[in-house]
Amino acid sequence: MKASLRLLALTFALSFAAFVNAGDFISTVLQANQTLTITVNGDHALVIRNFTQEIGATNRGFVSVTKNNLTINTAFVASFADPTTVSGFLDPVNEFVVAGPASVTVTCGDTTSCFLTYRKAED
Repeated sequence: MKASLRLLALTFALSFAAFVNAGDFISTVLQANQTLTITVNGDHALVIRNFTQEIGATNRGFVSVTKNNLTINTAFVASFADPTTVSGFLDPVNEFVVAGPASVTVTCGDTTSCFLTYRKAED
């Protein structure tokens, strides 16, 4: 009986750990004016699931994409997040996808921090 309970507990713990790591998403907080550069290989794509910024910034955070020696500044901007509103957001939070090869630079706004969730996916 003890062995089966231990086996059941081990199975539960291992299945939960796999669920928590599913999807390979990476979340990070960027401070004001901080940048993060992500290199996307040719056979991959970058999926930005969430890019939000605290309310009160003068300038929004933005994503720049360089591909084939061409740069698109402000290809995607951060959504303002306000915890005092009912939904917690003032802007819609959209998904943004960049096909590789590319270099993606995420820059936070000037006075508040940003929250970014992304993953690299194979094509």
